[in-house]
Amino acid sequence: MAANAIRSLINAKRSIMEKVTDDFVPTGLHEKKNIIKDESGYHMQLEQVGFNEIDLKWGRYINPQERVMSFQPAKPAIVSHFRMLGSPGAANEKGQYLKEKEFVIYRESTEAYNLYIEPNTKPRVFFELGVSDNFFNSLFTEESGFMQRFHNHSTFDMPSLDFTAQMLPAMYSVINNMQYSPYTGYLKGVYLEAKAIELFLMQVNQLDRENHIKHSKLKPKDIDSLYEVRNHLELNYNQLCSITGMAQKAGINQMKLKNGFKELFNTTVFGYLTDVRMQEAKRLLLDEKLYVNEVADKVGYKHPHHFTAAFKKKFGMVPKDLKE
Repeated sequence: MAANAIRSLINAKRSIMEKVTDDFVPTGLHEKKNIIKDESGYHMQLEQVGFNEIDLKWGRYINPQERVMSFQPAKPAIVSHFRMLGSPGAANEKGQYLKEKEFVIYRESTEAYNLYIEPNTKPRVFFELGVSDNFFNSLFTEESGFMQRFHNHSTFDMPSLDFTAQMLPAMYSVINNMQYSPYTGYLKGVYLEAKAIELFLMQVNQLDRENHIKHSKLKPKDIDSLYEVRNHLELNYNQLCSITGMAQKAGINQMKLKNGFKELFNTTVFGYLTDVRMQEAKRLLLDEKLYVNEVADKVGYKHPHHFTAAFKKKFGMVPKDLKE
């Protein structure tokens, strides 16, 4: 995305953040947790939070047998669906799947629709952010190519590849922060609204960047090599790595690796590696309740104090405070 477009998004975020304490004061925070299961072994855990013009939904499910599920939304919305773990998962009536670590933004009407759910024995995890047209319009800027295209897109209930992109580690972090909010009551509503805005703007930025990549000078072969490097980092985040070694493995020169990675993923190679490590560290601390020294070792830090310093730089607190 061009620099002026980024500045415009920053200004839009600042404007909305001001409205949090003005027009958009969070009221009527509704929270609900459900478990849905049947004799086939289907098991769905849902956690939902709704307030003002925003709805948040975290889901985790196992589905041993294929099934078609019908849905009828209670109100129209602009939905961001994040496939966080497990692929492909669900397909709409046209057979379109969302891959793991991808998100899609689409308009949802109040018309009933069907999803085909493939069998799975390992949990699939997703997150959804639903917002109103008013929310979208309050952020709208003509300097964002995605926003312009989406504003003119009239199709409902049919996710489009035009509005699909890769999730970034920072998105996982924001989604996790919302689920484990450090606040309650009124302040929780303020916090969640601010985080929802932050996440939505990350999506806008990512969709604009991926559209920019389509018109960049990077060759398709180089883009494939850069994705190979990124995938290697995600799978081997706990191992030592070097620019030289990764460039050789992907068949790309070091300069193209460093510059192309920055252009494609909006971060450096080692910046991305750190983000992946920190996200996994947070999961290990919160979900698996491991000790700090254990987590440091599992995410690739030889010295726990180096891990603690990196964690504090990323999240503003030391790992011990997060556990408490």
